[in-house]
Amino acid sequence: MKKIARSMTVMCFLLISMMFFGSLFTFSLATNIFILLQDWTFYAMLISYLIVFEEIIRWLKQGRRSEMSDIVAILFFFFFIFFFTKDVFTSIIGAFSVYLWFGIFELKDYPVLNRLLIISLTTYSIIFVCGIISSYLRDPFIFNTSFAFSFWIILGLGFILFGRKYIVIWRFMSPEYLTLLLYIIAWLAVVFINQYTPLNLISQSPFDKTELNPVDFFFNIYFILILVNWLIYFTSGPILDRMLGIKELKNENLVDTINQVKETMGIKRKVRIGIGNYPILNAMAYGSFFDRRIALIVEDGANIPQDELKGIVAHEFAHSKKNHTLILTLITSIDLFIRMLIGFPATFYDYTFGTPQIPFFAFILINIGIYAVIYVFVRFLEGKADLLAKEKGYGKELVKALYNLESFYATGRQIGLNTMLLCEEKINREHQILDYIETAEYLSSSLIKPSRISLLSNFMHAHPPTYYRIAAILGEDLTPSKEALLSLICLKKSKIRKYASKFSSSRHIFDQIATQKFTQLFKITNISNFLQKLNRKELFEFDLNRDYVFTHKITNESILGTLKNVHFNENICAHDEFIVFDIKKKREVTLNASLYIKNRVIMGGLYFFDKKTPLTLIDVEFNKDYRKANYVFANEDDVIIKKKLYKTRLPNSIQILNDFIDNDLFLKNKGEIQILHCTGIKTNSDYDAIELELGNLSSKNKKIALSLKLRDLIVRPKNIYLAIEKSDLFRASEVKVLNWLLEKKCRIYIFLKKPVNNVEIGYLTGLELKRDETIDTPNINSLNFRNIFGQDIAIPYDSIEIISFDYKAALLQKKRDTSFISKLGYKIQHKIKPQKIMYLNKL
Repeated sequence: MKKIARSMTVMCFLLISMMFFGSLFTFSLATNIFILLQDWTFYAMLISYLIVFEEIIRWLKQGRRSEMSDIVAILFFFFFIFFFTKDVFTSIIGAFSVYLWFGIFELKDYPVLNRLLIISLTTYSIIFVCGIISSYLRDPFIFNTSFAFSFWIILGLGFILFGRKYIVIWRFMSPEYLTLLLYIIAWLAVVFINQYTPLNLISQSPFDKTELNPVDFFFNIYFILILVNWLIYFTSGPILDRMLGIKELKNENLVDTINQVKETMGIKRKVRIGIGNYPILNAMAYGSFFDRRIALIVEDGANIPQDELKGIVAHEFAHSKKNHTLILTLITSIDLFIRMLIGFPATFYDYTFGTPQIPFFAFILINIGIYAVIYVFVRFLEGKADLLAKEKGYGKELVKALYNLESFYATGRQIGLNTMLLCEEKINREHQILDYIETAEYLSSSLIKPSRISLLSNFMHAHPPTYYRIAAILGEDLTPSKEALLSLICLKKSKIRKYASKFSSSRHIFDQIATQKFTQLFKITNISNFLQKLNRKELFEFDLNRDYVFTHKITNESILGTLKNVHFNENICAHDEFIVFDIKKKREVTLNASLYIKNRVIMGGLYFFDKKTPLTLIDVEFNKDYRKANYVFANEDDVIIKKKLYKTRLPNSIQILNDFIDNDLFLKNKGEIQILHCTGIKTNSDYDAIELELGNLSSKNKKIALSLKLRDLIVRPKNIYLAIEKSDLFRASEVKVLNWLLEKKCRIYIFLKKPVNNVEIGYLTGLELKRDETIDTPNINSLNFRNIFGQDIAIPYDSIEIISFDYKAALLQKKRDTSFISKLGYKIQHKIKPQKIMYLNKL
């Protein structure tokens, strides 16, 4: 958007703001202005408005939104709506609803994501409008009803925009939709019977009545919903077949293989075998004890790996043999019975058809807690099924299948979403290889040190994390009950190390299985040579010949050493090996990179833990077994200060700036990225006096273009990124960066606006420009690109979202050109990961 258009937009914003606040104060003066002045939500709205106003002014000046503008917008919309409604839930829904209107227009180039946003926007908007109406009428019925039926809005729009495949993108949520549908029918039946028949079915707990009547135990909504659960259990077979389009499996070879597994699992009764055609290898057991069914979910039945098929089917037959669907029905029935005893609402629909006393928002929060507990039992059953499959000899086959399934969900594994199912384009071999490599690393490393996000996201999942399932199948140290709770247990760091040690043998076995699967699937016999061909060593180019503290993730044993080289081995899960010169022991050692965390240190370097206290790192001292260590610093008075290594988040030394000398730096200036040459660094023990001397790229160090003080900058070493704008406002700046990349032949990552095959890694080989004599700025038609697999491709420029690359310098940003909220975000990032960013003084 050109500056004149931005100026007009800001003028309109100011005009609307003046009209709103003017009307607000006029109305308050006419009534009672003290009510307004005593309302804390007014001040919250005002502060959020001022923050938004600052963001808009910076957008006017720079032509580009800040990194935190989305969060700022959502916060403003929340407090704006909350000021009027005084309802937290309505305000949250409304804030996202308004924000999504902008998101749809911004993401119109993402066809799949845009349609998903339309579904979200429609749902949020309906709930929000109903919330406003409920607030006006002071009756929550309309809002509660809209929220209760929001699942059906989502499902209906999903079917309209994507068809039946929309159901399966969330790892088979169909049984849940079936349950919700029958719950609605049950409630409608109760309402109909009460209005049009002599019977009177109560819509609340019988214990809420003053007089207990035994008949009320059977003629109430809770008992009816329990019956509905059993109806689902007895009829789920044919209904789910219909919903998922599952048909009878007629491939005799597959049927024979499945029946062979069935016999091995000890199942003598007949099991109906079906198939659903979706681009994934999975299976599901369903149906009642007298109507056992198993459905194979696969894209092409002719190309299914036999061993993985056996593992998946064995797991599902274990569910069938142990009647787990029956147990789940019992658990749900018990849940409903307990709700009846204590008078707690059974479903969301109670708020549409009944009259619960508990506030709707409180019901949602409590319900989440209840289901978190129920999911523990569900995960226990999943663990029992894995255990039975293992006992019958299908453990390794199941592990291989789990690796395959996790690779399929590589980009959305935390939420079980793969949007590839919703688009026509299929993943190509090259991106599939990258997904399998990344997944192998993820599963193996998670057996050592899982991420907190991964553990927390599992609380509302029916399956334990895949890596813990693998540990249980391949080892003997994890029972199903412990497996069901391990995500919660391992939120504590000491427990992570304890179980990482226990899982050591399981991890080694998995590494072998994953490596075998990878080499067989992609016909790659020599992994180290393959990684060499991908030029993987480039990833460590700017880390070599620098000093680090390497800390073992399990034992805490540490090494102070210089990274001399990186080699590759034949283990797809842990293929990187660090060749390190141990400074203390004066010897060269080889470290498995997956087992170590490395933090860069500069001996003799100056460190600022705060702006006023510079410390010089003089040593890293270890105890006898090297499992405890201290950073040894000296202050300006030569007083020795020791900081425990494991409790200290070491920032970057000021001496890291020396890496920038005689190298190019990237300065974000008013939305553009300028390339400048660093001609020198003025270091000082006074943080405010440290300066970077920068020259024009063309003149190198012949002339100093500007001198920037470190205190005025946000410095992000190594990782540089270029956001590609739709307009041509910054095109000249983008062309300069692209020409620089073309000259330097840097390894770059190009992120594309599509759900599959959306990252290209490689080297820029040329720019295809389209000249327009009416404008001075050259426009780019496409990028000529050679990926790491040696393929030459042309990438349309308008399909690119971000270009990222590593370099031995940094991306600089002036604090004065950065919004308050963005600076706050950088400040928090510096606290959490101080080596990722240099940001010290005040906001």
